[in-house]
Amino acid sequence: MDKIIFATVLVLFPFGQLFKIGTINAFDVAVLLLAIFTLFKKPRYPNWYRYFVNFLLFCIFGLVVNSSLFTFHSSLYVLRLWSYSMIAVYVANYFRNHKSLILNLMSLASVAAVFGFIQYFLYPDFRALAEFGWDDHYLRMVGTFFDPAFLGLILVLGAILAFYYKKYLTFLFLVFGVFLTYSRASFLVLFVFFIIDYFKNKNLPKFLILNSLFLILLLVPKNIGEGTTITRTASGINKLQNYKQSFEIIKTSPLYGIGFNNLCKFKNGDVNSHSCSGLDSSILFLFATTGVVGAILLLYVISLMPGSLELKASFVVVLLHGFFTNSLFYPHIMFWLFSLVGLGSKKDLK
Repeated sequence: MDKIIFATVLVLFPFGQLFKIGTINAFDVAVLLLAIFTLFKKPRYPNWYRYFVNFLLFCIFGLVVNSSLFTFHSSLYVLRLWSYSMIAVYVANYFRNHKSLILNLMSLASVAAVFGFIQYFLYPDFRALAEFGWDDHYLRMVGTFFDPAFLGLILVLGAILAFYYKKYLTFLFLVFGVFLTYSRASFLVLFVFFIIDYFKNKNLPKFLILNSLFLILLLVPKNIGEGTTITRTASGINKLQNYKQSFEIIKTSPLYGIGFNNLCKFKNGDVNSHSCSGLDSSILFLFATTGVVGAILLLYVISLMPGSLELKASFVVVLLHGFFTNSLFYPHIMFWLFSLVGLGSKKDLK
């Protein structure tokens, strides 16, 4: 049964937000079911997981301390975080074929890119969805995730795997998709990955990097509009305002935060808005909701996780991307990272 659920999770992944009703996403539900089945199978846990449990318990402590802000919606975030962490436990115990999962992840990113291309050419105007709580993107690839930054990061993560496993056509296909998102955070982490890997490992021929990027830049449509202008300022000003708000929240409870995730109630926001429960930075989100103690606990867990080359690159990319969006706690990104962590944890089970 667990294999069927895991297969369902993989199938649902590239559909992003299409199967979301209100605050419930079918992808989250499938992951939760897999976590419950994994729990009852009594798996062996990686060494790092006991420290992750400490972080989860601290999140619960934060909700108790901030009981005046507590809502049922808040508790679901802790439950979701636990369920995604169990992906690593499941993969470490029951997914023996390393290459098979890597290829599956690359395929998921590729299918997400295909959906993105279809959306880009057939439905490039997402401004009508603003009334449903989504951002009003125009002439950008947002795909089934309805957000260019998160889609861009997923494509970058897929490109990293394709790069390390020498699937260069897949690599170029995904990189081209990244450029159509016009997500500056995704552009940045992609270039940082190129630079770090070239000077450290020199795995990719220099001519392939330069020629492919030059060709892609020539092919990317030069649309006229604020969203597709690399030097756009409106979104930057909005982020600075969001960062200022984040620091104001952090100052109210710097030690243990306002609770994971009590942001919407704290801001007196609309729970139906897709940005109500988040901040424009994973790092600031972590400090605002769990404080200094929670941030230290989670960063310590990350430092203990097994470090394959592709996992290290993926974590660096996500953490850097997370300075500009709340990428680290995005469900599909958590699934991706915990899957890679699980692959590296097979020799570290107790």
